[in-house]
Amino acid sequence: MRRIGVMCVLVLGLVGCTPSEETKSVETIDVKKIEKVGIDESHFPDVDVTGTMIAEVPPGTEKVSDAVAEQITLQYEDGSTRQLSKDHILTETMVGGIGLVAMIVPDRENPFGVFIHDERKGWAQRGMQRFGIPKTSTAFVHGLDLPNKEMEAISTDYSGSDWPVKLWTLYDETHLISIIATDSFTEVEGEMSEQPEPYVLEQSYGNGLYYLSQGKLIIVTGNISEEELLKLVDSLPEPSSVSFPFHDSE
Repeated sequence: MRRIGVMCVLVLGLVGCTPSEETKSVETIDVKKIEKVGIDESHFPDVDVTGTMIAEVPPGTEKVSDAVAEQITLQYEDGSTRQLSKDHILTETMVGGIGLVAMIVPDRENPFGVFIHDERKGWAQRGMQRFGIPKTSTAFVHGLDLPNKEMEAISTDYSGSDWPVKLWTLYDETHLISIIATDSFTEVEGEMSEQPEPYVLEQSYGNGLYYLSQGKLIIVTGNISEEELLKLVDSLPEPSSVSFPFHDSE
């Protein structure tokens, strides 16, 4: 991980994170390919999805991507089934006891899936967002520095299920970005003091970072470049803003 400062870069360790979040050396050049959404439906079944089966997470599961691949099975109207594949993951993020995977799902109607899990419950799934590009665009300007000025947006509030986590996903045909805000999380670097500077995570899929501000953990992740990610975070309002993560339209 890297702490991004105003004038310098410092190498920091992340306390309490999963082993997959390795410390990134200053000398390391990240050449990881950032997958664009680009839906290829040629391998999708020609029948509609009729249901989703969610299995128990196998004991000892360490990565949220493994949990998603093992847990989720789609059911189709012809009676066939298909598990999700890690080959279609766009981003995987694990920090503060929260795990998120965004990926392409073999469903012609709703080909995007964002799955959010709770490490304190053995990476049990807490929720999912399933969606596609709407036939009539509802994209709008969010007042943020995004890869595309106008993007679709959906949100989910899990606070009613004893888990004070909120999730927003911004997307278009080539980008998918998720933003998480919570005041309930396991120990992370800087928890005991106000540390609003972002910490860039080393991820197997996509790019992600987090920061702590006003008692909240903010996680931002997506299949965008690190530069685009940092620009987006710089444009976010304060977590206490009633319109977070967007800016008031006024």
